[in-house]
Amino acid sequence: MTRRRSTSLALAVPLAIALTACAGGAPDTTSVVVQEMNSDHVDETLGDDTSATTGPDVDTTEVDGVEVAGAGEAVDSFSEARPAVVQIIAEGTLRDPEVGVTATAGSGSGFLISPDGLAVTNNHVVTGSSTLDVYIGGDTAKAHHATVIGASECSDLALIKIDVDGPQAYLEWADEEAEPGLDVYAAGFPLGDPEYTLTKGIVSKARANGDVTGSSSIDHTIEHDATIQPGNSGGPLITVDGEVLAVNYAGGSLAEGASKQFWAIAANLAEPMVEKLADGDAESLGINGRPVFDDTMALSGIWVSGIKPGTPASDAGLLPGDIVLTLNGVPMATDGGYADYCDVVRTSGTNTMSVEVLRWDTAEVLRGEINGSAELEPILSLTDVAGGEVPEGDEPDGGDMPTDTVYQYEKVTDDTGALTIDVPTHWSDRQTAPSYSPEGLAFIGASDDLDAFRSGHTHPGLVFYLRPYQGNERDILHHYTYGDVCAEEVTEDFEDAMYSGVYQIWSSCEDTGGLVVNLLLSDNDHSFTAVMTTYVATEDDLEALDRAFASFTVSAG
Repeated sequence: MTRRRSTSLALAVPLAIALTACAGGAPDTTSVVVQEMNSDHVDETLGDDTSATTGPDVDTTEVDGVEVAGAGEAVDSFSEARPAVVQIIAEGTLRDPEVGVTATAGSGSGFLISPDGLAVTNNHVVTGSSTLDVYIGGDTAKAHHATVIGASECSDLALIKIDVDGPQAYLEWADEEAEPGLDVYAAGFPLGDPEYTLTKGIVSKARANGDVTGSSSIDHTIEHDATIQPGNSGGPLITVDGEVLAVNYAGGSLAEGASKQFWAIAANLAEPMVEKLADGDAESLGINGRPVFDDTMALSGIWVSGIKPGTPASDAGLLPGDIVLTLNGVPMATDGGYADYCDVVRTSGTNTMSVEVLRWDTAEVLRGEINGSAELEPILSLTDVAGGEVPEGDEPDGGDMPTDTVYQYEKVTDDTGALTIDVPTHWSDRQTAPSYSPEGLAFIGASDDLDAFRSGHTHPGLVFYLRPYQGNERDILHHYTYGDVCAEEVTEDFEDAMYSGVYQIWSSCEDTGGLVVNLLLSDNDHSFTAVMTTYVATEDDLEALDRAFASFTVSAG
């Protein structure tokens, strides 16, 4: 069954879920939120010699004039870390659920882990980018090209290879355990500023919540108060000895009076994942996404902002703008986070997994396989089920049937605002008042001639209305029979992530070549029964029926 729930996702996107510390404007002052990149700020600040911005009331350690690690050497002090810390400028396009396709240009941070240019950053800094330019140690005189070796959306980590001219200073992973009170330093390039910044703090919690952003699923994080801001994403949280204790990736409120706490991916989790990324993507389908959840529409899933070419998601046919509803039958983002998605990805690995996708643009629910051979296809298309049972549009089977060969469509909403559906513009005779429904609930009727549609099987059209929940759909089919005037052809159950029910196809209605199609469905909470009855006179009307099934929206409160 092709499906859609709503004409807009603006209310479904949980913009107050996570603040990742990539480049952009000032963080939200009330909560942890998704932080978008700010291309204007990046363009203005590259090459600027102004002082680095470190946020209000921050302890800042100056590194100018202080001896730093030499080329090809491992850093052994926090004060020598600068040559091993990089600024990453990413450009590309992503699809946002509220504003559509957007060109993005923003920056994050990272750090070298080998003399030959291997560096670590966050997945969300580089995924979806078309180009990566890297500036090493705050030196803006030369931009180095970089490529992504491997990435993990579930761990929010990426390994990149920077095109360097010779051996570079690098950072080593810390062996010591994080403990509350341990002195730490956050190194990076916040707010797109090319000037290197180092802030000092202490570890607040050694094992804090790992899902603070909602866009990854990490076992635990290190919580600290060394201030980071957008642009610090992927930069190192280092010890006094200059070793990487964790990888910064998220920040909280900077409002006056608020507790300033920030989060980093612990080294004992990051280091083994980075080793895996040397061989390519891990714990990843190649999706750059975010969880979407709207309780009022019972809609949850992973909104796909971008797809990495050559990945399982790309090979399966997923597109930016899709919403992944289920993986291996498990509903996605029911808690507003990434945990369910990552649990399935980690468990399945490279094995075949089923996927159910809401394709927002065409209002279809598609089902297929990732790492498998089954292509994404609509869950149900009545054109396929009954396409050979009706006359072609230009060869009507007698009567007063229309012979249109091409329909144009428009959206119709009932007077209560609970139902919307796409119908042919040719079906201009319409009723949208609740008084036409048996219990006075939402109702839509549409045809080129509703009276003729109701009185006999000569004119195509549909009625679509709500009733209080009537019970199991198969148990109530006898209330919607056409056995006295038609021959039963097909009775089948259907189910998708949002609805379940049954459809019935009747043929030879009053000796015509048309079909009556009945659809009975209810939502997962059984709060209503929706009934759609359509008369199909020609193949063109069958296309209109598929369009109706694909586009209907139920927003019953």
